[in-house]
Amino acid sequence: MDAARLRDAIRWPDDGLIPVVAQDDRSGDVLMLAFMDREAVAETIATGLVHYRSRSRSARWLKGESSGNVQRLVEVRINCDRNSLLLRVVQHGAVCHDGFRTCYYRRLNADGSLETLFERDFDPTAVYGEGPDPDLTAKTRALFGAYAWLRDNDVESVSGTSRRLRASVDGVSARVADELRELAGAVTGDHLHGTLRETVLLEGTQCLYWTTLAALREGEPWAAYRPDIALWEAASAPVADAPEEIAIALRAAAAAWDDPVSNPNPARFREAARLVGMAARSAAIDSGELLDADIAALRSRPYLASYFAGVDR
Repeated sequence: MDAARLRDAIRWPDDGLIPVVAQDDRSGDVLMLAFMDREAVAETIATGLVHYRSRSRSARWLKGESSGNVQRLVEVRINCDRNSLLLRVVQHGAVCHDGFRTCYYRRLNADGSLETLFERDFDPTAVYGEGPDPDLTAKTRALFGAYAWLRDNDVESVSGTSRRLRASVDGVSARVADELRELAGAVTGDHLHGTLRETVLLEGTQCLYWTTLAALREGEPWAAYRPDIALWEAASAPVADAPEEIAIALRAAAAAWDDPVSNPNPARFREAARLVGMAARSAAIDSGELLDADIAALRSRPYLASYFAGVDR
């Protein structure tokens, strides 16, 4: 198979990334959706092992590099518009980072609930590490729950967050995009309010706030969003990305947030949180610090006293 000819056969979008579906060659199961650039296509064909391009990290990666659950290429198919690929692969082990044989292991029911259809093939903590600190998980749960309470209870007269969450017109997604761009400027030192560390902490906290509100407005549950995992992944990556690379990824994510209706991406909430974590790491900020100020502010609100009383039991 000629990698150069295949690359030329694809109609590449302006950002150079094409969506790719991986399908198990033996079972026919749809395994995952990811993206490739020209180099990932070439590397996949040259090695026979599937490589992708991470939009959040702006880096090429070998599927199964850390878990050993690699994908061996059988065949590349292209759609009628020549703008997406279908890879027939032999999957070694389970494909999903949650430990399942396919990333599509849950069914979305008519009532909005998620139903797990399969048993896990492996324990993800044994493969990828112990996971986030329980304190970080508790903090993100408490924040998410507090904002969910403000969405579900009418305290608009005293809470701007309640008004934003209950408004008929969505102004939240645009704010996520704005805050991601401001964080990009903070990381590179082009947009500062005080020291670099102070600015990254401020803008990172704002990004998480608006991203969480966007998730709640769209009915995204905490269990799917999992900002604690996103922050932990950024903090525990073997190598820290350069500030310039983080800024590029933040601006790319902001562009996708500009029009989430036309460009839906269910992973964009966790991607945004992961990028915030990467920015925090570049400024020597612990992930928990991004949450502390908002938790303290919410705990001071009398109307949330009953909510936090339940959290603290």
